[in-house]
Amino acid sequence: MNFPVRFFICNLFISLLLALFLVAKKRLKNHLTLSMQYRLWGPLLLALALPFVPYKLSWPEKIFREIRLFFSQAAYGPDSAVSAAAGRDLLPLDLGIRDFSAGITGSHVWLAALWGWVWAAGMLTAAAFLMVTVFGIYRLRRNGVPVTKDSEPALYGRFQACMGELRIRRRVRLYASCGIQSPVSYGWLRPEILIPQDLDIRFSDEEIRYILLHELQHCRNRDTLLNGAACILQIFYWFNPLVWYGFMRMGRDREAACDHAVIQVIGKELGADYGRTLLKYAGHMRRGVFLSPVSGIGGSRHILRQRIQEIADHQADSLSRKAKSMGIFLLTLLIVFGFSPLYTAYGGGAPVFRLSDGDWEAIDLSSDFDGINGAFVFYDTAGDHFQIYNKELCEQRVSPESTYKIYSALFALEEGVIAPGSTARTWDGSPQPFAAWNQDQTLRTAMENSVNWYFQDLDGQTGLPALYRYYDRIGYGNRDLAGGSSSYWTGSSLKISPVEQVVLLSGLLENKWGFQEENLRAVKEALFLAETPAGTLYGKTGTGRKDEKNANGWFVGFLERPNGQTCCFAANLRDSEKATGSAAFEITWDVLQKLL
Repeated sequence: MNFPVRFFICNLFISLLLALFLVAKKRLKNHLTLSMQYRLWGPLLLALALPFVPYKLSWPEKIFREIRLFFSQAAYGPDSAVSAAAGRDLLPLDLGIRDFSAGITGSHVWLAALWGWVWAAGMLTAAAFLMVTVFGIYRLRRNGVPVTKDSEPALYGRFQACMGELRIRRRVRLYASCGIQSPVSYGWLRPEILIPQDLDIRFSDEEIRYILLHELQHCRNRDTLLNGAACILQIFYWFNPLVWYGFMRMGRDREAACDHAVIQVIGKELGADYGRTLLKYAGHMRRGVFLSPVSGIGGSRHILRQRIQEIADHQADSLSRKAKSMGIFLLTLLIVFGFSPLYTAYGGGAPVFRLSDGDWEAIDLSSDFDGINGAFVFYDTAGDHFQIYNKELCEQRVSPESTYKIYSALFALEEGVIAPGSTARTWDGSPQPFAAWNQDQTLRTAMENSVNWYFQDLDGQTGLPALYRYYDRIGYGNRDLAGGSSSYWTGSSLKISPVEQVVLLSGLLENKWGFQEENLRAVKEALFLAETPAGTLYGKTGTGRKDEKNANGWFVGFLERPNGQTCCFAANLRDSEKATGSAAFEITWDVLQKLL
């Protein structure tokens, strides 16, 4: 599943989060200060940005990992399959690996590609509109005249007096332009205010004071930071009407908070005069379809009427209201990160594991692969050394196919869905694509025959919240379960590289993540293939099919040698009719005999 598709899916959850936020904000309005009603949009903008940042944000991930798991749901159904079978008394060459695989359809690939192009075209259009707006501001600023104590001493003096009233120590530049009808403020690092050229002619000194206080409040509160972030995010979310509505509401809250701050400075007794000043700008601000990076005092008559009503109802912020506001703000942060699996994991992915120089050596296995595009990783746990064939593919992620069942079983054991001595599951009688699946299963038989319904049942009862937690805990590939618990592992969202498969297996054998020892033994027994002259062999195959053709073959496992050492390995075959789990197993066994 490519990023545009995952991003579209995560928008469903972001929209739900935004809708809940708007409803809750309305209900809690009487408990929030006007300033906090605006500041609450900060966590929401962060939620909108999370799908585009690297997956691993260490501090929030550690803090909110447990909290966020309560906000996911599990659902599952049938999908593709792959298998490995083994007999305890057989040598590997006689194991008779049986591959059971169902096709992965590619009929909707063109829809995903079409959506990607549509999304990109929309972003380019939105970005173009924003650039036109930014250029327009730049042009007005360039043609504007600086207001200084030499050019406009009275206006400049009023401006400096307002700066003093608000205790603003940073430098704010003031410009006058004949190209605008309403004052605007912009710039975060270098704040600037642009006023109409005839401001001092059309308004009284006191009205000019109100106007300057309003714009300086925007500069003081650094409102351009949130406003600019919203402008950028609108480029990516151009197709989401609820996000657009949210940005519009954010703009209203910004101006209401600014009005409230001005009234606190000038006093409620002057609120009516301040409101009449606002009305003079009704309709002067041109409102485009896209957001603008500037903040202005004016607006539509409807919005101004709402603001004036709030000015008339102005009340000083009590200590209890401020405390409630801070509590609600912190709760909003928790909820945003609580929902994060639904839009960060769907939209992003963990960084790919890369081999460092000196940790590995290349080996030539081209004769063993016989023209098949593939990769092989061999890891000696005692020597902490990798031997690699085709490093590029070894570090490239693909679907794990049925090799994921190693971990599906372990997680179900950890959650108590099954127990080491009680792993039987009853077949529901529904027709299955292979005869070996049409019967009750234990963990051992299900692993041997890679019985899809068995592991889908385990994942369904384990639940996506717990699955997210476990896959994140062990660092499994990209940790992306967007495909749902029925199919995230086969030609869908979850991806892993051969070298990551080996690193995970070695960590599992060391019990690096503190799983229950009896559960690890149960999984190990299910993976047992045979006693061989080279040692005890354990492993799992996987085969993925696309458009009725083999496309992805895996064999991963480990060998416990007679001297007590353990080596882990992973073979992956791609883009060939020979890309099957059984072929990967045969190549692995040939390679192991050469290396050992």
